[in-house]
Amino acid sequence: MIARLRSERGRTAVLFAGLAVFALALHLWQGAARRGGGATWLDSAVCGVSRPLQQILTSCADFVEREWLATVHARDLIDENADLSARVAMLEATLSRSDEERAAYGREAALRSAYPGVGRDRLAQVIGVGEGGWFNHLTLDRGSAHGVRVRDVAVTPEGLIGQVSAVAARTCRLVPLTEPASSVAVRLQRSRDGGLLEGLGGWRCELRYLSPNADVQPGDVVLTSGLGGVFPPGLRVGIITSVKTDPAAPGKAAEVRPAARLRKVEDVLLLPARPDVWPEP
Repeated sequence: MIARLRSERGRTAVLFAGLAVFALALHLWQGAARRGGGATWLDSAVCGVSRPLQQILTSCADFVEREWLATVHARDLIDENADLSARVAMLEATLSRSDEERAAYGREAALRSAYPGVGRDRLAQVIGVGEGGWFNHLTLDRGSAHGVRVRDVAVTPEGLIGQVSAVAARTCRLVPLTEPASSVAVRLQRSRDGGLLEGLGGWRCELRYLSPNADVQPGDVVLTSGLGGVFPPGLRVGIITSVKTDPAAPGKAAEVRPAARLRKVEDVLLLPARPDVWPEP
């Protein structure tokens, strides 16, 4: 039994000694091969086995790095996008204000060009439109503090708008020419036939009291005649759209489309009426 154990220990010692010698020889051989610039079969075998694993690990590391950088950059991009959105909104608001100012300047220039003898202090802006009830009206941002008086005449470059009916310190109320409370002495530009323009309400008006022989046709231009001394002569009023028999007088009547866009007017010029023709209170 003792001899058998000694024999097994001897074989084990011999095996370890052989493995050590083999490892040492293999190490020396690989070192000599590397110093000579070559590669051994062991290097090739190890590299061949480990290369796919190394590629997988490298890809995973690259993916994690990219995702981390993307997350960090995404936060920066979100902040940058918010700043850019705020700047765009600010620029759009500035551009909108600039467009409005340019449009207002263009309207003012058109008004002053159409009526060069009237001062800039007679310019007024529409700040309210009242529709419904018994009549429609426009509210302007000029009043008695600016020299506005009852019966002043409001015009645009397109033509007549109406007449001031009430005045406060800083505002006034304007009755459009299409209201039943409005009447304007007019004449046809082509034939010079005269009549009275009366409002029908609903932004419509009608030329009445034309003579039976009046030469009136659709498309004729209607101008103020200056009769009565309130409205200056020659203001454009509108265009004849249809002709009919006047139901209230022996003669002709015609429906008139106002020259100015009454429901879309923004700025007007106030022309002073002649005080000597104002009615007594």
